[in-house]
Amino acid sequence: MAYAGIQTMLLAYKMRKSDKEFEATQIAQQLYNATKDSSALSEWRDQELGKLSEDDPNYDAQVDKVENQYNTDLKDIAAWEDDLEQQKSNCETEIKQLDGYISSWEQALQTNIQKAHTYGAQ
Repeated sequence: MAYAGIQTMLLAYKMRKSDKEFEATQIAQQLYNATKDSSALSEWRDQELGKLSEDDPNYDAQVDKVENQYNTDLKDIAAWEDDLEQQKSNCETEIKQLDGYISSWEQALQTNIQKAHTYGAQ
């Protein structure tokens, strides 16, 4: 295969890897945001429970309402984090696969160059 063809394939794989690495960075940022949201939710829960008065006859119902909202929101965040972790894992797998392709094409290019230089010497 000609140099240009090999270099084109190599460049295509490197560009794809760069795109996947950027995607992985964005996913990592979203995971960070999910962690912040989880922390903020815990703070919200503590504040809401702190506002309640045990002397209120509806205290137990109000606590249950806050806890139910907290648990619902926490489940949503956990599901979001699970989805992001799966996306991150998929990106990492594809990046490793692309590394293998890049290595193969770099080796093909090197072999092609070596053959071109030894061809005239024989």
